[in-house]
Amino acid sequence: MKKTFFSLSVAVVGAVLASGCGDSGGTSNQPAVSRNQHSHDTKGFVLTAEPAGAKGVKDVRNEAKDGEEVVIVGRIAGSKEPIVKGRAAFTIVDLSLEPCEDDQPWVMCCTPKEDLLPAMVMVKFVDDNGQTLAQDARQLLGVKEWNMVIVKGEAKRDAEGNLTSVIAEGIFIKQ
Repeated sequence: MKKTFFSLSVAVVGAVLASGCGDSGGTSNQPAVSRNQHSHDTKGFVLTAEPAGAKGVKDVRNEAKDGEEVVIVGRIAGSKEPIVKGRAAFTIVDLSLEPCEDDQPWVMCCTPKEDLLPAMVMVKFVDDNGQTLAQDARQLLGVKEWNMVIVKGEAKRDAEGNLTSVIAEGIFIKQ
C-alpha cells in the first residue's frame, strides 16, 4: 500500500467525511457548471445487465493502473451525504465494511478514517470535457444511499499513484 494514499484522497473524500459525521450546516463547495453540459438520458448510464468481473473497492485501489478500465462493486456510503448534492458523483465503500447505525447505515462514523479511506473511492459521471455532470445522481441514475452498485469505468490516479476516482461510463444497481 502506498504511504501517500491520503494526499488527494483526503482532499476529495475529506470534504465528504467532514460534513458526514457531525452536524451539517455548512455551505457546499460545488465546482462550476460547464455551459456545455446537457441533460443526459439515464439509459446511457444505467446498465440492464450486471457487468462481469467486478472487484471490490480495496482491490481496485491496490491493483488498477491509471486509465485502466475497471469494474468495481461497493455500497454508496462513507459519510452522512455520500451522494454529492446536484452532481452525478458519489462515494462507494468496500463491501467488507460494516455499518454503524441502523437508521443510516451509510454514515459509517464508527469506522476509523485509517480503515475507511483505503476502502473508499469517488465515482463520477462526466461530460465530454471531463466535468462532473451537474445533475444529481439520485435523479439521473436512480441511486440512493446504501445501494450496492457495480460501476464500469476508468481508474484515475494522481501523480503519487493514489486512486482518486473512477470515471464511470455505466452503473448497475443491485437489488
